[in-house]
Amino acid sequence: MMQSPKIVDHRGRRRRGHGFWMLLLAIGPGVLGLAADNDAGGMLSYAVTGAAHHLWWFMAALAGMAPLTYVVQELALRVAFATQKPYGQVIREQLGGAWSRLNGTVLHVLNLVILITEFLGMAMGENLMGIPWAVSVLIAFGIVLAITSTGRYQSVERILLWIALLNLVFIPAALFLHPAVGAWHRAFAGAATPRLGFLVLSLAGNAMAPWMIYWQQNAVWAGQVRSLKAGRQDIIIGVVAQIVMAIVVMTIGALTPGSSHSAVSNPILWISTHDGRLVGSLFGLGIFNAGFLAACTISLSSAWMVRESWSPGTAARQEMPTRGGLFALHAVTLGVAAVLAITLLVPSGTLALWAQALGAIWMPVSLVTLGLIARNRRTMGPMAIRWRRQVGLSAIILLFVGLGVLGLLGT
Repeated sequence: MMQSPKIVDHRGRRRRGHGFWMLLLAIGPGVLGLAADNDAGGMLSYAVTGAAHHLWWFMAALAGMAPLTYVVQELALRVAFATQKPYGQVIREQLGGAWSRLNGTVLHVLNLVILITEFLGMAMGENLMGIPWAVSVLIAFGIVLAITSTGRYQSVERILLWIALLNLVFIPAALFLHPAVGAWHRAFAGAATPRLGFLVLSLAGNAMAPWMIYWQQNAVWAGQVRSLKAGRQDIIIGVVAQIVMAIVVMTIGALTPGSSHSAVSNPILWISTHDGRLVGSLFGLGIFNAGFLAACTISLSSAWMVRESWSPGTAARQEMPTRGGLFALHAVTLGVAAVLAITLLVPSGTLALWAQALGAIWMPVSLVTLGLIARNRRTMGPMAIRWRRQVGLSAIILLFVGLGVLGLLGT
């Protein structure tokens, strides 16, 4: 019997190929913001959190935070498309100049605390290569200032997206671990303690930080996100990558022998001492890269905040917020963070946990601000959120308020 010829569906293959390239093209501020939120301080706090041996609790918390992170970032995306304006300018128009300035100032200070942890992380990574501590911080300061003060926004975004790929170095670091017998059991066997609430608060602050709303809104406004669909795909990719890398780093911390007190003092040195130089070097490289990526994005977010809160007026979409008159403030902000990273005597793990926790404590205020704008029909038009989304956002706000109370009681 004659066999019928095989029919090759070239159109289906082309559609799949087209879909793949469209997915790649969707990668942008959502992935970058969420990758940067897994910053040096966040990764250090994940390692310290893992060392507390509560992996069941923390993995469940991460899984629960994922859809909430998506909801908030998608809401910022909607505001960006509906208003076609910088976020600080939208706040100023809707809620008044006084609130815009107060909110921008508080977030700038919170970002300064986070920037200290980024320089600490970068310096710890360089320090493993034998570079003196102060010199390490100054090198990190110079690189960050150079990247964030030149070029157009889209060019810097592309550079940072390539740099974000280096965060994958945490995966081989985990694969080269040789955990002792019973290490996996201990990793999941931690008992509930009062400190657990503070660790979960810090974890929530790392999963969703106030600066991310500004970043998502302004990066969409300044960049080339083509549609809501592309922006949502971008955020989904970022959320998945954020959770995967958080679990990897927490697992490294959980499987590393020794006390959690050693982890708090200097997480990279602790991992290098107990897991070997190869794992320590890979982890240190990952922390340096995470710190560098976050220092760039967070400092840009801060510059946007200040420009929009204190210098109203529409700037060119492609103009970097650190150019012109704001360069001096940008340089001083990075300089202060670098100096404090050299002189501060607080253990790096402790500072990392508090930096994330403080962001989580302010998160309800940021969410109320975002919600008031997103529900305003005059501002949002048909993209204004309906009552169901408003109820969902209110639930997220109450969750962060509860985590803040629980976390502060556990300190």
